[in-house]
Amino acid sequence: MSPSEYQAAKEECQQLLEQGLIEPTNSSWACATFYVNKRVEQARNKKRLVIDYRPLNMFLKDDKFPLRKIYSLHAYIKDAYYFSKFDLKSGFWQIGLDPKDRPKTAFCIPNAHYQWTVLPFGLKVAPSLFQKTMV
Repeated sequence: MSPSEYQAAKEECQQLLEQGLIEPTNSSWACATFYVNKRVEQARNKKRLVIDYRPLNMFLKDDKFPLRKIYSLHAYIKDAYYFSKFDLKSGFWQIGLDPKDRPKTAFCIPNAHYQWTVLPFGLKVAPSLFQKTMV
């Protein structure tokens, strides 16, 4: 991680701490972090902090939870007059983690070690847990 990326990671983690989304930890788990270019933010040269959860994902069971087919959903909305649109940005963060499972979500940036208090992006079970919560 470059010095500028380290500074950005430090600031981003500070914001997450202030929001109560992560907390300091002494967990024996520690997934690596790195930055990637965000396609939607390339014009502003903004990068996204990514946590490599592949080591943890190897221990997680697959949890497939398919959404209904679009044609079956049409039956529910065919007579509707009003529709709503929800912005699900950071939606995983609405799902809290059991305190006993938090240490498994630990990640490191230079000189710091944190764990999530909410469902992080990158776990292979996160999409199905989120979909189950939404249904």
